[in-house]
Amino acid sequence: MPAAAAEQANQHLVDRLIAQGALWSPALIAAFRATPRHGFLDRVFQYLRKQDRWREVLTRDPGEEELHLLYSDRALITRLSQAGRPASAVPISSSSQPSLMAQMLEDLQLAPSPLPSPPAAGGEGKGEGASLRTLEVGAGTGYNAALLAHVVGPGQVTSVDVDREVLAEAWDHLRAFPERQVRFQHADGRHGYAEAAPFDRIMVTAATPDLEPDWLEQLSPGGLLLAPLVLAPGLAYVVRGSVVGDVFHGRLTRAAYFMPLRAEDETGAADLETLPAYDQLRTWPAPWAGWFDRKRPRIGWLGFSQSLAFYGLLHGLRVAYQTLADNQPTFGVSDAASSCVCWLGAQTWQVSGTTGRELGWDLWRAFLDAGGPWPTEFYLRASPGGGLQPSDRRESYLRQGPRCRQVWELIEPRERPAWI
Repeated sequence: MPAAAAEQANQHLVDRLIAQGALWSPALIAAFRATPRHGFLDRVFQYLRKQDRWREVLTRDPGEEELHLLYSDRALITRLSQAGRPASAVPISSSSQPSLMAQMLEDLQLAPSPLPSPPAAGGEGKGEGASLRTLEVGAGTGYNAALLAHVVGPGQVTSVDVDREVLAEAWDHLRAFPERQVRFQHADGRHGYAEAAPFDRIMVTAATPDLEPDWLEQLSPGGLLLAPLVLAPGLAYVVRGSVVGDVFHGRLTRAAYFMPLRAEDETGAADLETLPAYDQLRTWPAPWAGWFDRKRPRIGWLGFSQSLAFYGLLHGLRVAYQTLADNQPTFGVSDAASSCVCWLGAQTWQVSGTTGRELGWDLWRAFLDAGGPWPTEFYLRASPGGGLQPSDRRESYLRQGPRCRQVWELIEPRERPAWI
């Protein structure tokens, strides 16, 4: 395939990202235009459900069909575990969905390295600000690091990964962009990279169950940390914030699903919360039955059910997730004290008798009384040192994560974006 066709495919993708509202800042637009995605993808894997196997697609020299795949706005699997056993292979690395990458990079509030100002009389010129020293946790294909380096400047990006083969491929891909001077290091990203700390920006590109203490310690004053936080099955969001003292202050920005952080000998498979199966319980009509049948509701079923499940999590409920036969996502909530269960479907609830129905109803009414808050409308404080306590606000909740003590507080007054 001629290079012109690949270049055109990349520019078309960037045009689409801008038009969809995923990409808007001039520096990042320039970075995406100057960084073609196909240069970072040697192969991708597609799962063939009917054959229960993975199909390898070689993409180093892409043809028309491969370019269509590489420049689609979708995440692409780039590495599997146990490659010799197709049925049991697990995805362990991927190239993220370009629109999500763009949004996360915009969330990071990057700025290019400053140009020197004209020298004053009798003195030398100085820059008007400091460059952004950036840590990327999870090297992937090197595409995200290349985009970062285009914006923050050469030699400012350190990318760490626990997988030496992933690192080697990312390094090989960046040889086409030597001027960006990305530094790749083999390390467990859960510990950051103290040798080059502090960092003005830390961007985690693998899912984590909590904020790691080393990330908070290695973030410079006024710096920004961005990480995909998995709070419960089906509840994964990008969290962004800064550290004051040893306390993280931030909020969720958007839903996002990534491969989990892992050690060198792990696949990173997450432990899922288990509840009694959906079809083993009694059926009860959902109070919102029929509300999400319209083609363009203000908020779709997935966003609504995530908000309700997240609110249940803040109230101390266990949260589970499954996809039904019709591909409809469904959340289940359970009270550990009473062992009652309620699966919250779009049309019906599946409940463990009267107590399960009451559990779902109480959660639903509390959610309405709070104004139906979205997960992105809560402010988060988190500290590995403990000591945090909820405030006297009505919507303030204490939660203990695997690494940090967390306090979630509803932001008031809330201002929701206009519906386009």
